[in-house]
Amino acid sequence: MAEARVLVTGSTGCIGSATVNWLLDNGVDEVVGFNRSNPGPTKDSRHRNLQGDVTDQAALQEVLRHLCPSHVIHLAALQTPECRDHPFRGMEVNLVGTVNLCRACASLDKPLERFVFASSGGVFGPRSTYGPAGVQPNDPYLPHSLYGYWKIGGEGVAQAFHQETGVPTASLRLATTYGPGRDLGYTAAGTRALKAVALGVPFAIPYKGSEHYHFVDDVGAGFGCAALHPFSGHEAFNLRGETRTVEQFLELLHETAGACGIADQCKVHVASDAEETPFVYELNADSAVAAFPEMPLTNIKEGLRISLKYYLAAAEAGELSMSDLH
Repeated sequence: MAEARVLVTGSTGCIGSATVNWLLDNGVDEVVGFNRSNPGPTKDSRHRNLQGDVTDQAALQEVLRHLCPSHVIHLAALQTPECRDHPFRGMEVNLVGTVNLCRACASLDKPLERFVFASSGGVFGPRSTYGPAGVQPNDPYLPHSLYGYWKIGGEGVAQAFHQETGVPTASLRLATTYGPGRDLGYTAAGTRALKAVALGVPFAIPYKGSEHYHFVDDVGAGFGCAALHPFSGHEAFNLRGETRTVEQFLELLHETAGACGIADQCKVHVASDAEETPFVYELNADSAVAAFPEMPLTNIKEGLRISLKYYLAAAEAGELSMSDLH
C-alpha cells in the first residue's frame, strides 16, 4: 500500500475509535483524528488528534490545507436524539459540516485517493415498504426522522463531491452498532443490556421489534476497507450486519451469560410498555461484499461473547458503574 495519511472526523466516538484501531492494525502510516473535543495524547506514534468543528468552514479549510490527507473518513455527526431536540444544530453538523468538509477536500492541491461518508439505515422507511430480498441500497428513501433526512443530504453531497472532483467516494449505511464503546444514542440499549449483565442488575430495553445489528469492530473494519481497498466511482452501500428481533438478541445474551457462568446475573428484558421500533432492518449488503470482499461479519453470538467479557473485566476493575446504563 502506498503511503497513506487518513483523516477521520469524529475519531473519538464509538465507530471512530474502532475505525482508527483497524487502520493502525492494517499498516496505515498516519491517522489524524478531527474532533470537537481534545481527547489528549494517543498511544500510537502514528496517531494524533486535532481539535476543531466541521461547522467552522474557514478553520476546516486551513486544517485540510496543512494536513494534505490522502484519504478522508467522515464520521462526525450528531445522533438521532440530538437532531430531534436541536434540529438546526443537527443540520449544521450533519449536513452543512459535510458540505464544508467536501469543499475543503475539493480545494486540495493533491486530490484525495478516497472519501468515505458515514450514512445510516435511517434513510429508509419501514421494512414492510421493501421487497422480500431485504432493503436494497437503491431502494427509495423514506426517513422517519430529521437525522435520516440529514443523512440523505450527506449522501447527495458525497455524490456531488465525486462528480466535481472524480475522487472515488463511498457512503456506508449502518443501523444498530453494539459492543465496547457504544455508549450514546437510542439504539445503544443493546449495549447497555450487556453492561447490566456485567453488573448483575436489571435492565429493560425500551422498544421491541427487529433491529439490524453490527458488531463495533466490524463497523470499524467496514469503513477501513471502504477507504483503503480498490474502488472507483461513487456508490452508497449497506454495511454488513445481522437482523434479529430484540427478544432474540436478549435470548442470545442469556445464552452467552450462561456460557460465562453468570446466568444469574442476566436480568435483562423488553420493557412492558415498549413501543415498536421504527428502525429499518434486513439491510441487503450484497453490493458491499462484492465491492469490498474483505469486509468482516462477526456472528452475533461471538460479538456478544467478546463484548460481555470486555464489560465483565471493566466491572471487575471498577471501571463500570450504574451511571453507564443511562
